[in-house]
Amino acid sequence: MTRYRSAKIILTSALAIGTCAIASPAFAQTRDHAPVDLQSAPELTQDQAGRENWTYINPDAVLTKYQTVSVDPGVVYDGPDAQFDGVSDSDRAKYAAIMTDALRTEIAKSFPAPAGAPGNAIRVHFDLIGIQNTVGGVATATRVTPIGFGISALKAITGRQGTLTGSVLFSVQAYDAKTGKLLFAAVRRRTPDPLDIPATLSTTDTVKAVARDFAVAARQRLETMTGTPTP
Repeated sequence: MTRYRSAKIILTSALAIGTCAIASPAFAQTRDHAPVDLQSAPELTQDQAGRENWTYINPDAVLTKYQTVSVDPGVVYDGPDAQFDGVSDSDRAKYAAIMTDALRTEIAKSFPAPAGAPGNAIRVHFDLIGIQNTVGGVATATRVTPIGFGISALKAITGRQGTLTGSVLFSVQAYDAKTGKLLFAAVRRRTPDPLDIPATLSTTDTVKAVARDFAVAARQRLETMTGTPTP
Protein backbone atom coordinates (compact mmCIF):
# COMPACT_ATOMS: atom_id res chain seq x y z
CA MET A 1 0.00 0.00 0.00
CA THR A 2 2.82 2.40 0.91
CA ARG A 3 4.62 1.60 -2.35
CA TYR A 4 1.43 2.28 -4.30
CA ARG A 5 0.91 5.62 -2.52
CA SER A 6 4.52 6.63 -3.25
CA ALA A 7 4.11 5.76 -6.92
CA LYS A 8 0.88 7.71 -7.07
CA ILE A 9 2.48 10.77 -5.45
CA ILE A 10 5.41 10.64 -7.94
CA LEU A 11 3.05 10.42 -10.89
CA THR A 12 0.76 13.17 -9.60
CA SER A 13 3.72 15.50 -9.04
CA ALA A 14 5.12 14.68 -12.46
CA LEU A 15 1.83 15.46 -14.15
CA ALA A 16 1.62 18.77 -12.31
CA ILE A 17 5.12 19.71 -13.46
CA GLY A 18 4.25 18.55 -16.95
CA THR A 19 1.30 20.90 -17.18
CA CYS A 20 3.68 23.82 -16.83
CA ALA A 21 6.45 22.28 -18.90
CA ILE A 22 4.33 21.72 -22.02
CA ALA A 23 2.17 24.82 -21.87
CA SER A 24 4.34 26.87 -24.23
CA PRO A 25 4.85 24.17 -26.91
CA ALA A 26 1.11 23.39 -26.85
CA PHE A 27 0.45 27.02 -27.69
CA ALA A 28 3.10 26.90 -30.41
CA GLN A 29 1.20 24.07 -32.08
CA THR A 30 -1.68 26.44 -32.85
CA ARG A 31 0.43 28.39 -35.36
CA ASP A 32 -1.33 28.78 -38.68
CA HIS A 33 1.74 29.17 -40.89
CA ALA A 34 4.83 27.18 -41.78
CA PRO A 35 8.21 28.45 -40.47
CA VAL A 36 8.58 31.69 -42.38
CA ASP A 37 12.29 31.52 -43.24
CA LEU A 38 12.15 28.14 -44.96
CA GLN A 39 12.68 28.36 -48.70
CA SER A 40 9.63 26.14 -49.20
CA ALA A 41 7.38 28.12 -46.82
CA PRO A 42 5.17 29.65 -49.56
CA GLU A 43 4.49 26.19 -50.98
CA LEU A 44 3.72 24.33 -47.76
CA THR A 45 0.14 23.49 -46.82
CA GLN A 46 -0.88 22.65 -43.27
CA ASP A 47 -2.01 19.03 -42.94
CA GLN A 48 -4.39 19.68 -40.04
CA ALA A 49 -5.42 22.91 -38.34
CA GLY A 50 -3.62 23.50 -35.05
CA ARG A 51 -0.90 20.93 -35.73
CA GLU A 52 2.71 21.72 -36.66
CA ASN A 53 2.71 19.57 -39.79
CA TRP A 54 2.98 20.98 -43.31
CA THR A 55 3.57 19.25 -46.64
CA TYR A 56 4.29 20.08 -50.28
CA ILE A 57 4.76 17.78 -53.28
CA ASN A 58 5.60 19.29 -56.66
CA PRO A 59 2.83 18.06 -58.99
CA ASP A 60 5.15 18.27 -62.02
CA ALA A 61 8.00 16.26 -60.49
CA VAL A 62 8.68 12.82 -61.98
CA LEU A 63 10.16 11.25 -58.89
CA THR A 64 10.62 7.80 -60.40
CA LYS A 65 13.59 9.06 -62.45
CA TYR A 66 15.72 9.67 -59.35
CA GLN A 67 18.16 6.94 -58.40
CA THR A 68 20.61 8.56 -55.98
CA VAL A 69 20.24 10.78 -52.92
CA SER A 70 22.60 13.15 -51.13
CA VAL A 71 21.94 14.70 -47.70
CA ASP A 72 23.24 18.19 -46.88
CA PRO A 73 24.79 18.89 -43.47
CA GLY A 74 21.97 19.62 -41.04
CA VAL A 75 21.15 23.27 -40.32
CA VAL A 76 19.84 24.87 -37.13
CA TYR A 77 16.95 27.11 -38.17
CA ASP A 78 17.31 30.70 -36.92
CA GLY A 79 14.09 32.26 -38.20
CA PRO A 80 11.93 34.45 -35.94
CA ASP A 81 9.62 31.52 -35.18
CA ALA A 82 12.34 29.05 -34.13
CA GLN A 83 11.46 27.17 -30.92
CA PHE A 84 14.56 26.59 -28.80
CA ASP A 85 13.64 27.94 -25.36
CA GLY A 86 16.12 26.59 -22.82
CA VAL A 87 18.29 24.87 -25.46
CA SER A 88 21.89 26.05 -25.79
CA ASP A 89 23.53 26.75 -29.15
CA SER A 90 25.87 23.79 -28.69
CA ASP A 91 22.97 21.44 -27.97
CA ARG A 92 21.07 22.72 -31.00
CA ALA A 93 24.06 21.88 -33.21
CA LYS A 94 24.42 18.47 -31.54
CA TYR A 95 20.77 17.60 -32.08
CA ALA A 96 20.87 18.71 -35.72
CA ALA A 97 23.89 16.43 -36.25
CA ILE A 98 22.12 13.48 -34.59
CA MET A 99 19.10 13.87 -36.86
CA THR A 100 21.22 14.31 -40.01
CA ASP A 101 23.52 11.38 -39.27
CA ALA A 102 20.55 9.07 -38.70
CA LEU A 103 18.98 10.24 -41.96
CA ARG A 104 22.18 9.71 -43.97
CA THR A 105 22.77 6.26 -42.52
CA GLU A 106 19.24 5.07 -43.19
CA ILE A 107 18.86 6.52 -46.70
CA ALA A 108 22.18 4.95 -47.73
CA LYS A 109 20.56 1.53 -47.25
CA SER A 110 18.41 2.13 -50.35
CA PHE A 111 19.99 5.01 -52.26
CA PRO A 112 23.66 5.46 -53.13
CA ALA A 113 25.13 8.94 -53.01
CA PRO A 114 25.66 10.49 -56.45
CA ALA A 115 29.13 10.05 -57.92
CA GLY A 116 30.55 12.92 -59.96
CA ALA A 117 27.92 15.09 -61.68
CA PRO A 118 24.53 15.00 -59.87
CA GLY A 119 22.52 13.55 -62.79
CA ASN A 120 19.19 12.17 -61.62
CA ALA A 121 19.84 12.79 -57.94
CA ILE A 122 17.78 14.16 -55.08
CA ARG A 123 19.43 16.58 -52.66
CA VAL A 124 17.86 16.51 -49.20
CA HIS A 125 18.15 19.52 -46.92
CA PHE A 126 17.37 19.19 -43.19
CA ASP A 127 16.52 22.05 -40.79
CA LEU A 128 16.14 21.66 -37.03
CA ILE A 129 13.42 24.18 -36.18
CA GLY A 130 12.69 23.54 -32.52
CA ILE A 131 13.29 21.37 -29.48
CA GLN A 132 10.98 20.79 -26.53
CA ASN A 133 13.12 19.53 -23.66
CA THR A 134 12.46 16.26 -21.86
CA VAL A 135 12.19 16.44 -18.06
CA GLY A 136 14.75 13.68 -17.49
CA GLY A 137 14.16 11.23 -14.65
CA VAL A 138 10.67 12.49 -13.87
CA ALA A 139 9.49 11.52 -17.34
CA THR A 140 10.87 8.03 -16.74
CA ALA A 141 9.07 7.79 -13.39
CA THR A 142 5.75 8.37 -15.15
CA ARG A 143 6.33 5.20 -17.22
CA VAL A 144 7.53 2.70 -14.63
CA THR A 145 4.62 2.91 -12.16
CA PRO A 146 1.48 0.85 -12.87
CA ILE A 147 -0.62 3.98 -13.26
CA GLY A 148 1.96 5.71 -15.43
CA PHE A 149 2.43 2.71 -17.68
CA GLY A 150 -1.31 2.51 -18.25
CA ILE A 151 -1.51 6.20 -19.16
CA SER A 152 1.48 5.86 -21.49
CA ALA A 153 -0.04 2.82 -23.18
CA LEU A 154 -3.24 4.78 -23.83
CA LYS A 155 -1.24 7.66 -25.28
CA ALA A 156 0.70 5.27 -27.52
CA ILE A 157 -2.56 3.86 -28.88
CA THR A 158 -4.03 7.30 -29.54
CA GLY A 159 -0.80 8.79 -30.96
CA ARG A 160 -0.38 11.40 -28.21
CA GLN A 161 2.81 12.76 -26.67
CA GLY A 162 4.20 11.02 -23.58
CA THR A 163 4.08 12.88 -20.26
CA LEU A 164 7.09 15.19 -19.76
CA THR A 165 8.79 13.79 -22.87
CA GLY A 166 10.07 16.41 -25.31
CA SER A 167 9.66 16.66 -29.04
CA VAL A 168 11.53 17.73 -32.17
CA LEU A 169 10.28 20.17 -34.79
CA PHE A 170 12.09 19.89 -38.11
CA SER A 171 11.80 20.27 -41.86
CA VAL A 172 12.99 18.23 -44.82
CA GLN A 173 13.22 19.87 -48.25
CA ALA A 174 14.18 17.83 -51.31
CA TYR A 175 15.52 19.33 -54.53
CA ASP A 176 16.65 18.16 -57.93
CA ALA A 177 20.41 18.15 -57.33
CA LYS A 178 21.13 19.46 -60.83
CA THR A 179 18.44 22.12 -61.37
CA GLY A 180 17.62 23.09 -57.79
CA LYS A 181 13.90 22.58 -58.40
CA LEU A 182 11.92 21.88 -55.23
CA LEU A 183 10.51 18.36 -55.43
CA PHE A 184 8.84 18.00 -52.04
CA ALA A 185 9.02 19.40 -48.53
CA ALA A 186 7.62 18.66 -45.12
CA VAL A 187 7.63 20.16 -41.63
CA ARG A 188 6.95 17.78 -38.77
CA ARG A 189 6.86 17.78 -34.98
CA ARG A 190 7.72 14.34 -33.69
CA THR A 191 7.94 12.77 -30.24
CA PRO A 192 9.00 9.24 -29.25
CA ASP A 193 6.50 6.47 -28.61
CA PRO A 194 5.16 7.05 -25.05
CA LEU A 195 6.22 3.49 -24.15
CA ASP A 196 9.83 4.07 -25.26
CA ILE A 197 11.29 4.34 -21.74
CA PRO A 198 14.95 4.91 -22.79
CA ALA A 199 13.79 7.97 -24.76
CA THR A 200 12.60 9.59 -21.50
CA LEU A 201 16.02 9.68 -19.81
CA SER A 202 17.15 12.98 -21.35
CA THR A 203 16.51 15.35 -24.23
CA THR A 204 19.42 13.78 -26.11
CA ASP A 205 17.80 10.33 -25.76
CA THR A 206 14.51 11.80 -26.96
CA VAL A 207 16.20 13.28 -30.04
CA LYS A 208 17.95 9.98 -30.79
CA ALA A 209 14.65 8.09 -30.63
CA VAL A 210 12.94 10.62 -32.90
CA ALA A 211 15.92 10.52 -35.28
CA ARG A 212 15.73 6.73 -35.63
CA ASP A 213 11.99 6.72 -36.33
CA PHE A 214 12.18 9.72 -38.67
CA ALA A 215 15.06 8.27 -40.67
CA VAL A 216 13.31 4.96 -41.25
CA ALA A 217 10.09 6.71 -42.26
CA ALA A 218 12.00 9.03 -44.63
CA ARG A 219 13.76 6.13 -46.35
CA GLN A 220 10.50 4.22 -46.75
CA ARG A 221 8.74 7.29 -48.11
CA LEU A 222 11.54 7.91 -50.62
CA GLU A 223 11.35 4.29 -51.74
CA THR A 224 7.62 4.64 -52.35
CA MET A 225 7.88 7.97 -54.16
CA THR A 226 10.71 6.87 -56.45
CA GLY A 227 9.58 3.27 -56.94
CA THR A 228 12.81 1.96 -55.44
CA PRO A 229 12.50 -1.58 -54.03
CA THR A 230 13.28 -2.09 -50.36
CA PRO A 231 16.71 -3.78 -50.00
